[in-house]
Amino acid sequence: MPKDELPAPLPALVLVPRQPGPVILPPALTTRPPDDVDQMLDELFGAPVPDRPGPLDAGLIAGGSVAAAFALLAPGWRWLLLVGVLSILLGLALPLRVAWRAVGRLTRRRRFDAILGQGDPLNLTDPTTRHLVEAYERIAAAPSDPAAAEALEAAHLALLEVSSLLRGGVPRGRAEAEYVARRNGAVQSLATTVVDQARDAAVDALDHFERRTGLSSLERMDDLERAMSDTRQSHPRP
Repeated sequence: MPKDELPAPLPALVLVPRQPGPVILPPALTTRPPDDVDQMLDELFGAPVPDRPGPLDAGLIAGGSVAAAFALLAPGWRWLLLVGVLSILLGLALPLRVAWRAVGRLTRRRRFDAILGQGDPLNLTDPTTRHLVEAYERIAAAPSDPAAAEALEAAHLALLEVSSLLRGGVPRGRAEAEYVARRNGAVQSLATTVVDQARDAAVDALDHFERRTGLSSLERMDDLERAMSDTRQSHPRP
């Protein structure tokens, strides 16, 4: 598929799979859609804030606990129980939210580490490396046949070589830049050849279908011209 028809832009980091095939897109570590717990916390305590728990939160919890205990021991101070409970809830709001966010980050980190075990990281912030992977993806998306499979294996080897050299970073220095550029040029040329061959094969298949079935715009236009010619001959103008 042409480069400008890729399904979606590639992220800044991809994983080169162990076996030839499309690159692996790792999940984001910093963002995720809100779930039911997030919505409940927002409804109880409002929108999240960037602050972290501090002495004020501890003071609210401690003060609320003392007020609630005193209200339970002093019959005439029952109203103070509500004040104590509200104070405790306010003091727990930020710690609970931070703890829930930390659990979510830990879960995503574990999932990310598991995916990292499936391939080698490749940083695409460098344009040459990005173009290399885009060309590889065009080869991976081409129709499967023996020639395309061999091309995919060769391009996959080039990606493994680059990912092994860069180790998740970008090319540094002239030698690394030339190393990546040579493989980018080779894979780009190979991708063009594979895509062109796939298009030629599709055209050949369509031509064969048209010859076998007679379903072709050219055949139809020829039939129309013959019919119109026969009509003119059978009804000559006066």
